[in-house]
Amino acid sequence: MQTLAVTENDLSRLTEIFSKCVLTSTVPALGTLLGESIQHHIGKTEFLDITQLDQLTPAFSDGTNMSAVYLKQTGDVDVGVLYYMPEKDGRKFAAKLLGKTRLDSFTKLSKSSLSETGNILSGSFFNALANDQGCKTSADIPGFAVDSFMSILEIPAMEIGIQTQSLVACSAEFFSSSGLKLRMLMILDPNNAKKLLEKH
Repeated sequence: MQTLAVTENDLSRLTEIFSKCVLTSTVPALGTLLGESIQHHIGKTEFLDITQLDQLTPAFSDGTNMSAVYLKQTGDVDVGVLYYMPEKDGRKFAAKLLGKTRLDSFTKLSKSSLSETGNILSGSFFNALANDQGCKTSADIPGFAVDSFMSILEIPAMEIGIQTQSLVACSAEFFSSSGLKLRMLMILDPNNAKKLLEKH
């Protein structure tokens, strides 16, 4: 498969698309789930070789396991979304969703609650992407994991970037009024990035 070149202008336009979808759909959905006000920050969209995944690794992840949920949208445009936070924050997040004061470890129910949260947030994001860009897509079942950030990232990154040996990635951070934090990583290959831009 021929890989299409991704320019700086393309990356800037992709950031605008992702930012609009996150602001109009993901932020309100997260606020509704938590019953709190949400602040957020969108990072720059980057074009990376598949060997440069360490550039996506947040500084706080060193020596810390992450709790993460991954979903992939397929159809006119294929996009993967990874939600993650340190394991201890994942337990706080799940406790909030379940109406508990704290969780000492992940239970089947708490894992399910985080997976469903990822499902809802991704649904809002994918719907905004599809409605705004006229894409016909469907989302896979969410997968939940607790592991190092790189171990979690490698599977979706390889799945998405295996043919082109490269990725286009954009991250977002969410902060709730009670101090909960969540990160979102949107990844796609250059060819799907171009498809998304063509529909914009």
